[in-house]
Amino acid sequence: MADIQELLKKKFGGAAPARTGGKGTPRHKQKRNVARSANDDKKLQATLKKLNTQPIQAIEEVNMFKSDGNVIHFSAPKVHAAVPSNTFAIYGAARPRLPRLSAQARRELPELDQGPEGG
Repeated sequence: MADIQELLKKKFGGAAPARTGGKGTPRHKQKRNVARSANDDKKLQATLKKLNTQPIQAIEEVNMFKSDGNVIHFSAPKVHAAVPSNTFAIYGAARPRLPRLSAQARRELPELDQGPEGG
């Protein structure tokens, strides 16, 4: 009797098998992540159309300065603007860029952000 139990342990392992279902349960297919960039682009275009934005041509690059000192760089971005409502949309391939600003230029950036109105 002990020999049979040892043979069963060898064949099937000592612990209970890691089976989630019973004998007749179907196997589940893995869900694949589908690239949804086309749908996202359509939604973005529809939203921009609702905001009455117009495309702005001839913009070669955009640099966005973050408050932590990092810079986000867009090469050949698509820019849409609704100037009366002060709404701008910049999209395209972005990449982080190491700031090459001097310490003095970093100190002057907040002053430039305030503008001539002071706020």
